[in-house]
Amino acid sequence: MLQDRFSKKAQVPAPINAIIKLMNELIEIMSAEPELVLGRKFEEHQQLLKRKQKLTLEYRATIKSLASQPDIFKQLPEEVRRLLKSTAQKLGETADRNARSLRAAVTAVQRLIQNIISHIKSEVLVKSGYKNPNTAYLELGTYSPTCKPVAVRRSV
Repeated sequence: MLQDRFSKKAQVPAPINAIIKLMNELIEIMSAEPELVLGRKFEEHQQLLKRKQKLTLEYRATIKSLASQPDIFKQLPEEVRRLLKSTAQKLGETADRNARSLRAAVTAVQRLIQNIISHIKSEVLVKSGYKNPNTAYLELGTYSPTCKPVAVRRSV
């Protein structure tokens, strides 16, 4: 694993190995996700999303455990710290790109739905405009100040 990449002197703690592995997996998943969404491969995306959510929870838990051990970073060799920092930066950039592309897809779908709804409304709803006040009362359900409602009682 990661230990093999560094010299025998450099002892890489297990939590550091785990966090770097998680970050690399998240980078791969977030890089592949926008292509699945744009390609409308919904079943594959659903599986990928489940994996992404699971890894994100593991990542948060590992970060919490590492935050409770601040001395672990001080003991790391410089080459491991550089790798950790560069992987974290790459994960941040990938997450930003992923969020932007997914947000763009959601916005496109929302606009499409809004356009469909507005088109349906324009077809179904009565178009309002200026009306002749002398004939507007002839329309069903329109109030007219010139016409007075009358009720006829036929039982008398």
